[in-house]
Amino acid sequence: MSDSIALSGVRRYGVNYASMRVWGSISFLIVNIVGGYILAAAGAGVVPLLMLAGFVAIVAATFIVPRLGKPRLAAPTPAQTIPQASFALRQPYFVLIIAAWALAQSSHAFAYAFSSIYWKTLGIDDGTIGLFWAFSVLAEVVMFFLCDRLFPRARPGVLLAVGTGLGVLRWILFPLIWPAGLGVAGFYAVQGMHAFSFSLAFLGGQKMFSETVPEERMGAAQGVAFFLIMGTLALFTLASGPLYEAFGVDGFYAMALVSGIGASLALWALAYPQSARSGG
Repeated sequence: MSDSIALSGVRRYGVNYASMRVWGSISFLIVNIVGGYILAAAGAGVVPLLMLAGFVAIVAATFIVPRLGKPRLAAPTPAQTIPQASFALRQPYFVLIIAAWALAQSSHAFAYAFSSIYWKTLGIDDGTIGLFWAFSVLAEVVMFFLCDRLFPRARPGVLLAVGTGLGVLRWILFPLIWPAGLGVAGFYAVQGMHAFSFSLAFLGGQKMFSETVPEERMGAAQGVAFFLIMGTLALFTLASGPLYEAFGVDGFYAMALVSGIGASLALWALAYPQSARSGG
């Protein structure tokens, strides 16, 4: 819902989505750092209270944020939402972009689940591991700031193809860092590639929505996309356990394959002309 509202603002007022998204990443980084200090001081029992405080803050914010106003066209009733979602799934361009986006995000599942465990086995301390994750978010923020300058007129498929293509490189390099003697600096480098494997792919998917999905169908389309992306991520997270048990850090090569398939789908989407794209 928040993305639907943000993209409506992009369409109506010409605001920059990437610049708005920067503050989400910065907030995420700050809260993680502050939360870490609180957790260290108060213990694990404070986690539910921190989560509750976060949700209360979100609810409170909804009463003070600016109002976007009524949609230009009447929003669909609940009975109309499912048929509209079905319409989106019948559009090849929409399906290819969402599938590429889902694979781009899901290729991170193995890293989210087991990177810290792997780093611990190498003897890297908790503080440095925390900095690795913070650095990836910092790289994410930098890409959100620079995306319009680096890719001013790039189509969504191009952003996704570049992001997932560099994601392939990231996951191939990850298991090689330590054996190659690149150490902590090498891991900072691959974490910095989060700017492409996550951020650029994310912006590609959102750009597709802002360019092709009418406002009155945005909620249905975002719902379909969110379900497919998070469902795929959940499945890959489940698969990551057996994968790590069987292959250890070499499981990242499977994530490179996933990212490569996503890049192929993004390039395939480029074959569809403007008139064939979804949402019309």
